[in-house]
Amino acid sequence: MTGQEKKNGRSRYREAKTIFFAMIAEMDLAVKDFINIFFISHFLGAEGAAAYEVVMPCIMLVSAFVALGYNGVQAVCAKDYGANDFTMFERHKNAGYSWLIMVMTAFTLLLTLFKEPMLDLLGANDGSAALALLSHDCYSIYLFCFIPQSIFSLAVCFMYLEERRQLLIANLILYGCILAGNIIVTVSGPSMTGYMLMNVIGIAAADLYIILSCFIIRRKSSKVAFTAWNMHLADIRESFFTGLPDFMEYGFVGVLYLAENLYLLTRFSESVVAGVSVFEAIDNLPEVICVGFSFLVTAMLGTRVGKVCSTSSAVNRDAAKKELDETARRITKGGVVGSLFVAAALLLLARPFVGLILSSGDAVATESAILLTFSCAIGFVFYMLNSELVCYYKIVGAYIPAHILFFSEALLFPLGFKLILGEVFGVTGFCLGGAVGEITAFLLNLCIIWRTTGRFPRRISDFRMDKYLQRLIQSHEKDVREI
Repeated sequence: MTGQEKKNGRSRYREAKTIFFAMIAEMDLAVKDFINIFFISHFLGAEGAAAYEVVMPCIMLVSAFVALGYNGVQAVCAKDYGANDFTMFERHKNAGYSWLIMVMTAFTLLLTLFKEPMLDLLGANDGSAALALLSHDCYSIYLFCFIPQSIFSLAVCFMYLEERRQLLIANLILYGCILAGNIIVTVSGPSMTGYMLMNVIGIAAADLYIILSCFIIRRKSSKVAFTAWNMHLADIRESFFTGLPDFMEYGFVGVLYLAENLYLLTRFSESVVAGVSVFEAIDNLPEVICVGFSFLVTAMLGTRVGKVCSTSSAVNRDAAKKELDETARRITKGGVVGSLFVAAALLLLARPFVGLILSSGDAVATESAILLTFSCAIGFVFYMLNSELVCYYKIVGAYIPAHILFFSEALLFPLGFKLILGEVFGVTGFCLGGAVGEITAFLLNLCIIWRTTGRFPRRISDFRMDKYLQRLIQSHEKDVREI
């Protein structure tokens, strides 16, 4: 084996290790939802699964603000870390914690105060009495997850940089508590209140470990530690604009879920809503891979963009750009190959997965979940590519293209195609509309690159968005001169 082959092998090993921990860092919401829907659909039936789905738009709304905070702070701090600017790293980190905790506290109070109007808006009272009662219980308890979830989500972003052992332990605590708690609730008497309460206990236990291990014991040495309250707008402004596309994505998905639920409840039945809930439990598995992949893209390309901006000489900057292109090429190749395997697995295992999660014997819910899983498999490769490009858009400050794509991919295309195909082909058309929307979003992505760069993209370097990268370099040089 030559020296170059050994170097490539070590590089692939590091990237595989990186994406593994990236998946661990970003999988908490997906795994929690899978555990929740598994137990709820098994022991509370299709009505329980439908109730969980009815409340999901509210959860996605709050998740949008959490994503705004942690994704924005992650991208900005990754650039600080890559440029070895640890003073700004600390300022951005502490501002992220401060603002996210404050916003989540306000949201918890508001959603508690306006609980009944929110449940009416979500359609909880548009179905059966059982649906209304289960939705009320789910909503009431899940409110207590928002503040601890925000702390956990932001902390794991910083754990990913240097403290991956703690990252793994925190996640094991989270899932272990939720899984063990749900088993106890099932044995003692299944209830929506009990299952949701285990989510609160699990996330609180994980937060307690993070606070003890990073905020207190290793406060001075840990990159994770929240060391000072920082409410300066200047230190959160860049994170806000960087994380805004993620906010828009979650927000659009929340609106999508709400529109879908109301449409299905009036046009079809609660069983189809239950099928959507079961599919989302299955979809969480490939979503973990995609979210971890996005985390990898943000961390690796963010640090390399930081190197490009912090390099002073033209020769070194060209070398840094080549390193950026090479890293992007490897990430894209790995993403495409991996997503093809995931898509094949979804097609082959759709029926067994649905049968594992939904045991109520509801044929409509079962077939809806299977069709939605097929649709996910068809569009998954395009979803991965779209996610990678948008992560890069955020890093280089191409916010308008990112917003356009998020709006189209997360709301306009999927909702439009689902409703149109649903009216033409019924439930089957509705279920397959998601794949059509994802493919259309990828075509839009190519058009965005074409318009921005002036040529149709054929190589990885064509996706580099030099217009925005150069603007970022000039901004960094200005900041250095002012210092």
